[in-house]
Amino acid sequence: MGPSPSVQCSALPLSKLAQSVPAGHRPVVVVAPGSFSPPTLLHMRIFEEARDALQRAPAFGKPCTVIGGYLSPVHLAYGKKSLAPTEHRLGMVEAAAEGSDWLTVASWEALREEGYTPTAQVMNHFAEELRSFEVAVGDAAPEAGLVRVAMICGGDVFRSFVVVKEDGERLWSDEDLEVILGENGVVVIEREATGLEDFIEAQPILKKHRENIIIARPRVFTGISSTAIRQHLAAGESIRYLVPDAVRAYIYEHQLEKLPNW
Repeated sequence: MGPSPSVQCSALPLSKLAQSVPAGHRPVVVVAPGSFSPPTLLHMRIFEEARDALQRAPAFGKPCTVIGGYLSPVHLAYGKKSLAPTEHRLGMVEAAAEGSDWLTVASWEALREEGYTPTAQVMNHFAEELRSFEVAVGDAAPEAGLVRVAMICGGDVFRSFVVVKEDGERLWSDEDLEVILGENGVVVIEREATGLEDFIEAQPILKKHRENIIIARPRVFTGISSTAIRQHLAAGESIRYLVPDAVRAYIYEHQLEKLPNW
């Protein structure tokens, strides 16, 4: 059994997006590009942390209300050895999100015929797709062009924004960072006190877009990872309470524990 019809279509699903926010608030959609091989409870928890952080303090210049979120599995051409086949990663994230009233699977990135898509282009795609989505702010009539997109990332990815490679080239171009940080935004999940505030102040490109960078500081830390899940499966051990129950059922139904790269 392959992924459900809702994930086979690459059009962005909109059915779970809220269509109104309080007066004075900016509607925000959070996006997590990732491998999701497999999706874990930590992946799902991170969305909740990101939503709380955005709604706890002003971002993008005003108070925010998160109207929805998307899990966006990376294309197989990304080349990570542990990636399960596309149809099964889409099936697993669909299973993970089915119990959520605000999270949805976006299959565009995973199904593109062109192959792997750089992160900035992925963010551009979400922003473009959501530009026509109408949201009512307070008592005002619904209006398009109000939704802001924020990418969820870990502190390691965030710090890599300013990494310079051995050949002198930036790992992330200024153009890409302008798209990710300037036109959109990021929610950084800080897993421990790592001095992100000082790091931002020391980097001109990050300091320039400070109001578009939201730091989420979880109260509970966990070492759950896709790598650990695969290790449990390889050893024939239980993965209950490490992944959503629907994901666990999907894995065993399709015998993914037998994948040679898992």
